[in-house]
Amino acid sequence: MFIWSRYDVWKKIFRLYQNPRVSKTLALLVLLVTAVCDSASGYHGNKSYYGNKSLEKSQAKVEILTDSSLRDVDRRFLSLALGPKLIQHGTLLPLLRSERFQTLAAGLAPAFLRLGGTAEDFLIFQPTQEDISKLASGPELDICTLNKNESTKWEGLGIGANETEGKVFKNFTMSEVEWDHLNSFTRCVGYDFIFGLNVLLRNGSLWDSSNAQLLLNYTAARGFKVNWELGNEPNHLQKLSNRTVNATTLGQDFRKLRSLLSSSPAFKNSILAGPDTTRPKNKTLRFLQRFLQVAASVLDAVTWHQYYIDGRTAVLDNFTDPTLLDMLARQITAINRVVNMTAPSLPVWLGETSSAWGGGAPELSDSFVAGFMWLDKLGLAAQLSLDVVMRQSLFEANYALISKDLDPLPDYWLSLLYKQLVGSRVLKVQVTDGSEVRVTNSSEEQRTAGEMDRKSARIRVYAHCTNPNSPQRYQNGSVTLYVLNLHQDHRAAVRLGGHLAFKKVDKYLLTPHGEEGLTSRHVELNGRKLVMVDDRTLPELGPQKLPSNTTLLMPPLTFGFFVIPDAQATACM
Repeated sequence: MFIWSRYDVWKKIFRLYQNPRVSKTLALLVLLVTAVCDSASGYHGNKSYYGNKSLEKSQAKVEILTDSSLRDVDRRFLSLALGPKLIQHGTLLPLLRSERFQTLAAGLAPAFLRLGGTAEDFLIFQPTQEDISKLASGPELDICTLNKNESTKWEGLGIGANETEGKVFKNFTMSEVEWDHLNSFTRCVGYDFIFGLNVLLRNGSLWDSSNAQLLLNYTAARGFKVNWELGNEPNHLQKLSNRTVNATTLGQDFRKLRSLLSSSPAFKNSILAGPDTTRPKNKTLRFLQRFLQVAASVLDAVTWHQYYIDGRTAVLDNFTDPTLLDMLARQITAINRVVNMTAPSLPVWLGETSSAWGGGAPELSDSFVAGFMWLDKLGLAAQLSLDVVMRQSLFEANYALISKDLDPLPDYWLSLLYKQLVGSRVLKVQVTDGSEVRVTNSSEEQRTAGEMDRKSARIRVYAHCTNPNSPQRYQNGSVTLYVLNLHQDHRAAVRLGGHLAFKKVDKYLLTPHGEEGLTSRHVELNGRKLVMVDDRTLPELGPQKLPSNTTLLMPPLTFGFFVIPDAQATACM
């Protein structure tokens, strides 16, 4: 059965029609044939496709080692980011004061919230008064208990959806008002705040820390708990600002920042993370190595950024391409190799990541199909020794979890299920998928992706101990699997091996809602469309109960979670 990727195909045909060397008659003929094939193909937009039991099945056997775990990730493993442009465009305050936004954000706690990105290196703290102590003595803001009459009604995003529009960056300011709101918001929704300081404030070649010191003084006086970064993608600065900061100098800047933090009791326990470099090409890896040789001793985490594709040229098929998804394993390998050589004791974080750079791919990065990249990334990152993954972004741009109208998008619901069901303890999984084999090595000491024999598997399975604080109240010893079926026209038939084969299973299958199929901005859980109950309430995410000794069936191009409540896994006790 041949499945057309409509977005990709129609885009290519349109280019064909525009080509002056191609006959318009020929282009129109191709268009007509495509339309006929598209309507007859049973494309994934047809809801009946997901319930079609006559489709062929691809068998997979799953073995989970439950006696011991591979490793533990940070309890804030799935974390989030916002862009400083929200401050620049005056959108931040009404957003943070929105009860609906607060409800959605709290659903993903615990997490880090990073305020950072390209615009951070153009942001300057400018309080409304020179007397910091007088400012700091004002009443404490608690935006989560504001009277509704005082709350600002959300009236939508006042700028374009793509955060990189214009690509002209200039300095802008943040007052203590925005800073108070950010700190109040993160505290009331259960986040830990990370703020990226401006590295382009410089005296000659050296970082000018005076504005950072002003912000630190105010923060300490207010009693806020903040963690810090310095600069965004420093190896990429020349393309944005025509200025450069070399790796050695940046390392010295970080040492200076650590000295400022250590001099204040308020920041002695603050996390300092960096350098937030771009994807690991050779020049980037050399930059990271030189930076760590200077700054490793003052860091608490090494951060880097990762995207799979360019949002301007991305097509539908990219999001389910196994070989493209496998790119992440090689990139993690490269980063971990450098860290192991220069700072082996430091945790490694994906400090900013999503599907496509440039703000994401329109009508793709905010749709159901983006979940394949996101869920596979979470699984790989946990298996391959990353401790935190910061999703770009919680709000704003095409790759946001929450739309500009404050509606949760498919990746939000996927993230919410992950938060509720997946614990921090990672288990070893071995999947035999017909001729495709995927094995995760159990050696925790080797932080490389070379230990994984993937062969671009189309059925991918990850396993953790179940979240002990799950709203579903699963008992200790429970195991959660999350499974992706990348087959375009085969159901996945997953059989559990060992003693787990005889256990009952709770199924949480996610499928797109509506005729848009993979490009839908709505999602169903076990056939029920997910929507907020009201601005204060998220829906209960309940399972479908499966009997013991059941084959776990998944339609083509779907993903989901399976909890084994009575797994009695020793590693999860």
